[in-house]
Amino acid sequence: MKKIAALVLLFLMCCSCAFCQNEINFIYINGSNTNDEKNKQWFFNGVAKFHTVLTKKINSDEFMSKKLLEDSRYSIASEPSYLFWGDLTKCQIERLNEDINILKRTSPRLAQFTRRFISMCFHDAIWISKFQNMLPVLDMLQEQVLASAKNGDKVVLMGYSAGTFVTYQYFLTRLPVIKIEKMTASLDVSGQKEEFAQAHKYKNTCLDALFRADILTYNLTGGLVANPDDKTLEEKLSQIDSYTGLYCAPEGVIKGVINYATPVALFYSDMTDPKYKVDQISTLSYKYLIENDIFFMNVNYADDPLGIPVSRNLTLEQTRGIIKSQIKEGGGFYYDKSDVASPRPFFAAHTSYWATAKKFSDTIVKAYNEGYRYFYQDSADSL
Repeated sequence: MKKIAALVLLFLMCCSCAFCQNEINFIYINGSNTNDEKNKQWFFNGVAKFHTVLTKKINSDEFMSKKLLEDSRYSIASEPSYLFWGDLTKCQIERLNEDINILKRTSPRLAQFTRRFISMCFHDAIWISKFQNMLPVLDMLQEQVLASAKNGDKVVLMGYSAGTFVTYQYFLTRLPVIKIEKMTASLDVSGQKEEFAQAHKYKNTCLDALFRADILTYNLTGGLVANPDDKTLEEKLSQIDSYTGLYCAPEGVIKGVINYATPVALFYSDMTDPKYKVDQISTLSYKYLIENDIFFMNVNYADDPLGIPVSRNLTLEQTRGIIKSQIKEGGGFYYDKSDVASPRPFFAAHTSYWATAKKFSDTIVKAYNEGYRYFYQDSADSL
């Protein structure tokens, strides 16, 4: 009798798993000035309410739900995931507060308020834009991405304000866009190393894996240089696949990125300089997301003083012309939508995204529909 019951239970479990639906995890990344408990709770509470509204809006939109959820193969996780890095800057902020308070008695109240507001916001933005501070945050994000991959789930990254710096750096350094054989041919690596790389079949890797493996580094002018020690270089090249597995985004796991209230264009304006080597990595990343069905959207309220459009919108054909490369139609696209006014006054627009959840969610869904159709407007098969 016990054996029969066990078999029945096993059968029911198998049936249940047959109808299991994997999830898409939305990972929300905080912005500046969320160091103290009050602002931290503002972030968590706001996101929790907003995520419920956004999920309903996506599910009710025929086009976005069909494409994002892959014809109901996936569902959006009911609970948001968080990447919170505000506590990493708490000590510095407390010290900054002490310095500002020195002028409390002698400075006009309005000047003191403005000084504190600007300092709190820009301190964190400047702090996270420095790569030595960014690196542990990217590692925290990578842990969440790998955990989702292990469960068979996928991920959408939600970057708010200075949190968009994290999604942008993940986009540049963690996507597996680099072919080893092409890398060795383009850098100052001996012919022996080029033959070595071509004689072994490696997975595509990412910039961060090459840094961690001590294969590449930046020079003072922003260029990429190979490790000059031939023995170390050869040894690390032979191990690169293990570094790729640890530090690069797993294939097929990242579904998209939604940046909002983003000042990325202000803090990373040097990335558009063609002399800067990472600009070449950026073009590879755009090619990768297009060919691998990943969307990358910037959605700002028009009156958000810190919501800066990242670039003018381009079609697939225009992108091909700029990158001067063959790009397959893989369903991915990038798009900026910064033309919708916030329901709040302009001075409150930057912090109004969660408070205006319905309007902002509608804007995201509209941006997805507009962005896809605009990007593929020259291809009848994609509409």
